[in-house]
Amino acid sequence: MASKLGSQIGFPADPLDQVKSEAAYKRRMVLGVLESYNSNYDVLAEMVQNAVDAVEDAILLALPRPYEIHVHVDMHANRLSVRDSGIGMSREEAIRAFAPSVSFKHAETLLKKRGTKRPYRGYKGVGLTFLAYGTDDIRLHSKNVSGDFIAAKMQYGHSWAVEERNEPALVVADSEVSPLENRERGTFISVQLSPTTRPRRLNMIASEPQVWKVILQTRTAIGQIFLDDESSSQITVHLTVTDTEGKQHNFDVHPNFLLPHLVQRDPAFRFLDLPAYYARNTESANIPPESQRQDGVYLVWNTERIRDELTDTQRQDFGDELECYTPVLYAFLPYNAVIWRQINEQLTGVKNRRHLDSGLLLGINRQRLADTFDMSPTRFETLSRNLFVLIHFDNARPDQGRKTVQDDVLDLARKAADRALQYLARQRDFLKPPGDAPTAEPRQVEKNHDDWIFNVRSHANAAPLHIPPVAYQSEPLTEQDVVGLFHQLATVGVFPGIRIFATSQNQTYDSLVNYDCSIDTPGLQFKSSDSNPLGISPYILGAIEKFSTKYLTLEFKNNLDVLINEVESDSPKDFRHIDICVCWNQINETFKGFEIEEITAKNIDERSYPGSTHLLRKDGDAHVIQVIQLRDVVDMIRSGRVILPSAL
Repeated sequence: MASKLGSQIGFPADPLDQVKSEAAYKRRMVLGVLESYNSNYDVLAEMVQNAVDAVEDAILLALPRPYEIHVHVDMHANRLSVRDSGIGMSREEAIRAFAPSVSFKHAETLLKKRGTKRPYRGYKGVGLTFLAYGTDDIRLHSKNVSGDFIAAKMQYGHSWAVEERNEPALVVADSEVSPLENRERGTFISVQLSPTTRPRRLNMIASEPQVWKVILQTRTAIGQIFLDDESSSQITVHLTVTDTEGKQHNFDVHPNFLLPHLVQRDPAFRFLDLPAYYARNTESANIPPESQRQDGVYLVWNTERIRDELTDTQRQDFGDELECYTPVLYAFLPYNAVIWRQINEQLTGVKNRRHLDSGLLLGINRQRLADTFDMSPTRFETLSRNLFVLIHFDNARPDQGRKTVQDDVLDLARKAADRALQYLARQRDFLKPPGDAPTAEPRQVEKNHDDWIFNVRSHANAAPLHIPPVAYQSEPLTEQDVVGLFHQLATVGVFPGIRIFATSQNQTYDSLVNYDCSIDTPGLQFKSSDSNPLGISPYILGAIEKFSTKYLTLEFKNNLDVLINEVESDSPKDFRHIDICVCWNQINETFKGFEIEEITAKNIDERSYPGSTHLLRKDGDAHVIQVIQLRDVVDMIRSGRVILPSAL
């Protein structure tokens, strides 16, 4: 039988004894806490959040160093542990903290020292409840500045919460050697993950050790948000990752949020600080060539600048929120979505991992909220898909699971993000054209002729094309490469019947073509996905003897994203005037207001011209652009589904 909590607490103890209600109510209360957390990162985020708050308290009280946090991600044992050198807890506090709505972050001295600019991140008293009852095995050791020490553990919290066990989960003494044994103060917390926890296994989140460093900086309170503030953290952070084979990897982690422009590589990205640039140059000045062709641009706006950028109506609507929450905005816009891929590959060393990406993030009290929010742009929808905005608010209140915030604060964030988008849209002349060189070497390519030769040859080795008799040796880097490759493929009969009348760089549209050939021209008729897969459906061809089309307007683009950006912006190009778009690939998978559909055997009757691989539709418009995505065409050639005849 568990002892009642009082001034002297013994083991075993039930943390929920202080809740004067029946077991069913206690369960509902605990389940309400658990249901507010639904991210794979929540366990780590809650553990780290408490550690950062505790170490900051030690700093504010001027306790002796060290001010440190050590995170251990043990993928071999499937266990997470965090040890800090914070102020620690008493025996009673440690046990009571497992109950909902219990928080001890209220010492008057500390509250005064923190003031309004440094409030606690964890103040709702549910983080340890989530950890204790969201898992079935938790260890909590703590040593406070008075020398009080407790080593406790609790098992079967989750099993009790979901009614798999009737017996209450009890806090008992932990006999294992404590990581705090030779330390002056601090707290150690460790949880065992299992098939009933979220996540079930740590390697489901990241199997590569170095990725966990990025996760700490972008998903937890270790990534502290300092935007227009000169402050920096005094906390040192160490990360140990034990991989699935049992080998340990150690990292030092910088305790600041990882902003995209801080990521660098060799050759270096060109990321332009717009406010710093305009501090040296007037915004009305022409942009000199050396400042153009940036890989990305970024800015930071303080509260006053945000207020100035809002409309008169918005300034009136959000006057109180601007005054109360003092928002600061950071925005980063790359020239092309491929930069996000390169940033993440540089950070993690692996492909297809997105820990930094476009979207709207909110920071509250120097820590990001878990969710990413939609931008709600008034214009430049396509541009917004690559835009990253982080807006920090002081003293706003997130919900219980740190997912969202008050409606008025979120509304202000979306309006401010939209104003940043409209401003950055006017700065696009700084950026390289969206179709330029989506590779890791664009900066070097532009240096001089020798570098250009070296990098083009390097690209040919890294991304060879080699589909004789086509002369091109590497996959396209630019729109001009797309033009050249398309014409070579057309010459050897991949697009049967095509006749090219003009190609221009100066006119509004790139090329004028039509198709004109006999019905028995090789490759014209679709047979199956493995035989003439780029041909026209016999149903569409009907009983004609000759396949002939009207004159068609054709556009060349390095990637489809560029065309969508152009027809959505102030470009003179009209979506309805374009019949065919020839591109190498597409970068984004989806586009708001547009639909891209791959042509397969199921919808073959919608292919109007030989070689089309996709259909591009615009909401509210009956017109359809036939897309020839050359990467797919090349894949069909490489796989033998499209046979190239001999060179003419």
